[in-house]
Amino acid sequence: MTSFPAQDELEPPRTRRAIGRLLDRFKRSQDGATIVEFALVLTPFLMLMFAILETALMFWTSQILEEALTQASRRLLTGQALTRYKGDGAANSAAFRNDVCALAPTGLIDCSKLTIDSRAYASFANAKTGTSSSNPVAGGALNTTGFGYNAAQAGQVVVVRAVLDYKLFFTQWSTALVNIGGGRRGIIATAVFRAEPFAAPAT
Repeated sequence: MTSFPAQDELEPPRTRRAIGRLLDRFKRSQDGATIVEFALVLTPFLMLMFAILETALMFWTSQILEEALTQASRRLLTGQALTRYKGDGAANSAAFRNDVCALAPTGLIDCSKLTIDSRAYASFANAKTGTSSSNPVAGGALNTTGFGYNAAQAGQVVVVRAVLDYKLFFTQWSTALVNIGGGRRGIIATAVFRAEPFAAPAT
């Protein structure tokens, strides 16, 4: 019976020794350890940085919206709105929304995603129980049904709300920031005040 030599017997001893030394060097090598460790740390680090940037940008947008709404609402406080907004409810609401957007830095607030609601009441007690007391963000959805514009008369209590459908950029997966689904958050700005005892404009 013919016998064949084993594969190890066919390989030159020098080749086997070279392969053995190469494997030993590979096991002892630490050259790529830093890169591997950096890759393991980089992902959570970037996620944390993006979350910080997202949160800061969201709060900044909220602050800008609050300031723009407060400044635009001065027209309601002083009675200037009665001569500035003379159209119907929808036209006045759109005009007031545009005034709010004009007071915000360009590009920071998407005016097409902004909804305004302005209500006038005889007293603060009525305002507390009125339509403006409802939360437009509820049940994971944004509901601005019934939002509109009511002209404030002298001495009335005015509640103005601006609701922004804000799209998150980096943390769409974050349940801590998303409150209306689809990687979006409803940002609400509110101004409550009593209108000054201004004289009604001449008709």
